Amino acid sequence: MIRFRIGNVTATLVQETVDTSFEFLTFFPLATAQAVDENLSWMAPGHYDPATGRMLLSMHSWLLDTGRHKILIDGCVGNDKERPGRPDWCNLQTPYLDRLAAAGATPEQIDYVLCTHLHADHVGWNTRLVGDRWVPTFPNAKYVFSKIENDYWAARYAADAKGHHILGYKDSVLPVIEAGQALIVDEYAEIAGCLSLEPAPGHTPGHVAIWLKSNDAHAVMTGDILHHPIQVKYPQWSCFGCIDQKQSAETRLRILEQTCERRALLLPGHFMAPHAGYVDEKPGGFAFRHPEFDQGRKS
Repeated sequence: MIRFRIGNVTATLVQETVDTSFEFLTFFPLATAQAVDENLSWMAPGHYDPATGRMLLSMHSWLLDTGRHKILIDGCVGNDKERPGRPDWCNLQTPYLDRLAAAGATPEQIDYVLCTHLHADHVGWNTRLVGDRWVPTFPNAKYVFSKIENDYWAARYAADAKGHHILGYKDSVLPVIEAGQALIVDEYAEIAGCLSLEPAPGHTPGHVAIWLKSNDAHAVMTGDILHHPIQVKYPQWSCFGCIDQKQSAETRLRILEQTCERRALLLPGHFMAPHAGYVDEKPGGFAFRHPEFDQGRKS
């Protein structure tokens, strides 16, 4: 079990699967083969497959236990979801809920589900298929969505836009809203007494960073602000899926600076093991540092 302690809060990894479908140089349009070669010693084999030129992306959630609330950050891809164009996401059958239980929560025990943004690989377990209906997976939870983010996808859905993210909005967000379990918040929001949602646009218009403070300890859950640890070294590298590449890079740089300033544990949405770490400033940029075992990781 991958678990970190931030003050009085624990953050436990709940992994769904590993996505190996993205070619590295396509995923990062500004990347070069030379940069890959220069970083191969640490990227392979855990974060990059030299044989195929593809990156490895962990699909996972973070389960936060505050002692009073159990909070799920991002909901992966989900089972039984039709995702044309994304074979690695289509009609999955994973034991995600069993892994969630092993991490410390049943669906009924989840108090909040927070979505950094509403892409299909971050909202899938918001719902599950019961008969022929999509119903909220977490019956007692409030699902927290950014208003800017929800408005953007609602408008695209109303305009009959196509694609896997639109399907994700249809089967994994709308049923939650229709069930009355959505808490749609403005640009800044405070949740559960220890979490702050702050705007982090670029990858999507309403993407948020979720900051955790407990005692004097800090952490930040970054969703798709960063996909891969290479972006700590090259924050200017936005992925091909970022709606605004320039804004995404500006947001990433700001979040990295704030992570250093607050000495916050970085809990991204797709980093491979050990899935989290610290960011250190160095001359000319940043470096990613894995946490030591005695800083809260338990196996």
